[in-house]
Amino acid sequence: MRRVWLLGTAGFTGLVLGWALLEYHYQQRIYPGVVAAGVRVGGLTVEEATARIAAAGEHQAPPRLTLKAGDQSQEVSATELGWKPDPRATAERAFAVGRGRLAERVAALRGQVEVPLVAHLDAKAVAERLKVIARRLERPPKDARVVYRKGRYQVLPEESGFQLDIQAALETYLRHPELRTLEFFPRPVAPRITAGMLEGVAARANELLRPIVLVYEEPGGRVHRHTLGVDEVAALLQVGEELRVNRKGLSRLLAQFAARHDRLPEDARYVVGPGGRLEVRPEKDGFKLNQAESLRRLEVQLLRPDLSEFRLPAVPKRARVRAADLPRPEELQLLAEATTTYAGSSPERIANVHAAARNLDGYVVPPGGIFDFNQAVGSITPENGFKEALVISGGRTVKGVGGGVCQVSTTAFRALYQAGLPIIERNPHAYRVRWYDPIVGYDAAVYQPYLNLRARNDTPGPMVVRTAYTRSSLTVRLYGIPDGRKVTVSPPVILSRTPHPPPQYIEDPSLRPGEVKQVDWAVDGFRTRITRTITRPDGSVEVHELHSNFRPWRAVYLVGPKVPEAAAD
Repeated sequence: MRRVWLLGTAGFTGLVLGWALLEYHYQQRIYPGVVAAGVRVGGLTVEEATARIAAAGEHQAPPRLTLKAGDQSQEVSATELGWKPDPRATAERAFAVGRGRLAERVAALRGQVEVPLVAHLDAKAVAERLKVIARRLERPPKDARVVYRKGRYQVLPEESGFQLDIQAALETYLRHPELRTLEFFPRPVAPRITAGMLEGVAARANELLRPIVLVYEEPGGRVHRHTLGVDEVAALLQVGEELRVNRKGLSRLLAQFAARHDRLPEDARYVVGPGGRLEVRPEKDGFKLNQAESLRRLEVQLLRPDLSEFRLPAVPKRARVRAADLPRPEELQLLAEATTTYAGSSPERIANVHAAARNLDGYVVPPGGIFDFNQAVGSITPENGFKEALVISGGRTVKGVGGGVCQVSTTAFRALYQAGLPIIERNPHAYRVRWYDPIVGYDAAVYQPYLNLRARNDTPGPMVVRTAYTRSSLTVRLYGIPDGRKVTVSPPVILSRTPHPPPQYIEDPSLRPGEVKQVDWAVDGFRTRITRTITRPDGSVEVHELHSNFRPWRAVYLVGPKVPEAAAD
């Protein structure tokens, strides 16, 4: 009996001693059998386990997360939500296995404990990303609306939508970052406008779908009729919660009608008659649609189902310059003149100079009126006789319709300035242009509709512009009634000069290999000042300064592609 007791005691002592030795050995190590993030870490220290888990994670793709909202879903990488693996926290959780519960320790020894990978989440990043994704999955409600189809207004029914509870999904994921499916809980959102709210509006709109005849009667002349079909009438209505007139569409229609039928007045002007003598061409009065009044009345009338015809009010438009107001040609005196040359210009540039000069010839500016260059020469288009030539546009010298018109505006500007007229608008060129040398800073650029040349006629009577041109020179003369003013214009003063940049070479595949084509020419930059002194008959003196600032301009060459080098034998 005693022997049995001794054997039992020895066995128990050995068991206790063995257990104590095991506890001592694993005091700083993870218990055997523990698997963390798929890695066997039993017997390792926390540092060793951290390194092994991190190494294993380098070759593993981050987990995917499925976001669900009703019958919709979207799969994203967990890293998009700020998910980051935390090997250290994972190793520490593995180390904690069995430290407080014996059963857990036994399970670890049997290989039955597996610790999942612990991840760190950036709450702000998760929230922002979830908001973006949720907006894609949400379905906003669709209001009922009225549409025009096949000659009738129809009501399309409303559709309910839903919003997602982003906050609940965020809190769930932050508590359980190991989730592989995250569900948003939708909240229904009702539409604001229902079909029942629009049925009456659509019915009233359908009552207005009838042809309407617009009648334009010239004052004391022809009558023009235009029938608006049902589709055109529908385009003039806005049908929603309310029935209104499409004011922009109606205004556009009236403007088109006016452009088709208005007759603008023509001022009296001087023209060259037989024998080269100036004659007065009488004015022609015109008429125009009163668009403001038409718009005001039609806005009301269009909403009346009984409207079938509408008369558009046209009003007379008198010419600004009357023949009776013009002095006889022999009474006009030369106020000022200017001449510029353009020898060497391309045929297209010369044609544009001549076209603009022809349109400007005979232009009359009444006393107190405004000389308007763009108005005088008309639209610079191929239909008006202008051709493509070099112009300055977008910081480059490129081809454009009307290149060379600035020769005419510059010549006219010099005459206007020399006549002592107040200059309202004048724009220098971007860089010094050789056609206007040798007087630097005495030019005027025009570019419709943005840049113009304008001056006020402050002489006692009307002023007439005459032009004369050859293949290489242009002269602009101003005739009117002099008031005794004396005008002197100083030579230009160069205030500063900036050297031009080095040339630029641009490869152009449209050129042959090795071919070079110059498209811009180098000129230095200049700041200049010209002084004008006007002495009035009463002895008063006015001094005006004309400043120009020309940018330095580089030469630009287009070059063909490089010739490929021959391969070595």
